[in-house]
Amino acid sequence: MKTVLVLLLGFTFSSFSTRNVIPSVHTATWYDTSGHPKVHRNHSTAAYNNLPLHTKLVVTNLSNNKTDTVEVTDRMGGKSLNLIDLSKKSFGKLANHKVGKIQVTVVQLK
Repeated sequence: MKTVLVLLLGFTFSSFSTRNVIPSVHTATWYDTSGHPKVHRNHSTAAYNNLPLHTKLVVTNLSNNKTDTVEVTDRMGGKSLNLIDLSKKSFGKLANHKVGKIQVTVVQLK
């Protein structure tokens, strides 16, 4: 009985701690949304593999503390090394497009 209780508590704490904050610092890039059927160019959207579609995230550029709220509307290809790819509009709110890559933190909104 004690073993089952310990496993259950471990699962509960583990699930709670990772629910809203995606841990660590991640590299974000941007992708061109023109011609993409799922994404409207004028919205802040993102591609993310491990969260349900339509999840809202707050992405913060660590070099200048600028933030943007994005919606997960797409998945990344299997070869991507990044955790998140931002739409061109969202990336532009955080940094100059010419930079190409930025270091970000990601927090999931409830």
